[in-house]
Amino acid sequence: MTQRFVFLADLHWGFERRGGHKVSLHDPKALGAVMSFIDDFKPNHVILGGDMLDCGAISHHNRNKPGATEGLKLLADAVGLREAVIKPLEALKSTSLTYHIGNHEDWLNDLVEAAPALEGIIDIRSLLKLGHRWDVVEQGGATKLGKLTFVHGDQLRGGDAVAKAAVIAYERNIRFGHFHTFQTYTKTSAVDMNGHTGIAVPCLCKKTPRYGEGAPNKWMQGFLWGYVGGPDGIFNDYVSVIVDGKFIANGLAYQG
Repeated sequence: MTQRFVFLADLHWGFERRGGHKVSLHDPKALGAVMSFIDDFKPNHVILGGDMLDCGAISHHNRNKPGATEGLKLLADAVGLREAVIKPLEALKSTSLTYHIGNHEDWLNDLVEAAPALEGIIDIRSLLKLGHRWDVVEQGGATKLGKLTFVHGDQLRGGDAVAKAAVIAYERNIRFGHFHTFQTYTKTSAVDMNGHTGIAVPCLCKKTPRYGEGAPNKWMQGFLWGYVGGPDGIFNDYVSVIVDGKFIANGLAYQG
């Protein structure tokens, strides 16, 4: 039986201080378009691939910088992410739900290590109220769906050839986020017909965070969706690139 899936990564729901103002890191237009697609597509599986919650309010990068975190609230960000993403996904009653912990969500563990009394209070399950339907994958862990493997991607190194590095490292059909860009790589075998593909999946956050200091980057917005089926786990998957909150998928145009 063919099943449908969606893989989203690097929403970075949260805010930063820029020019004396509080501005969002997540892109509401891009997210709105994707959630409309999910409502139409009705996936059997949704995988949130990490760094969905930015956690900038507790980032070690902002330690001892009160001006950088003025007005930023971790709990408020968690409530916003739950309302915009988690609750709508939970409304898809027959859909399996997976949440990968990325390097940004892992800052919660850093906080607990610094203040052990927060254990069980400051974690992704409690902040986002992730119930029994959610499979929470620890940082560095993987989710398998047919012949596809999904990871956050922060364990990888590879620069301009990170999709190649992923295929070599995992020796699987590997899909990952973290790098906020779109790359593909295929490795085939000289002795059989099978090969492996790697795809770096674009982000859903804004492409010009303050810490980039205006430097050019290779970031792109987008997400992955597709189909897996049969006992042998065959698949077809597609990256939809988002521009100005717009993309086309399955023959339909979406706009946030």
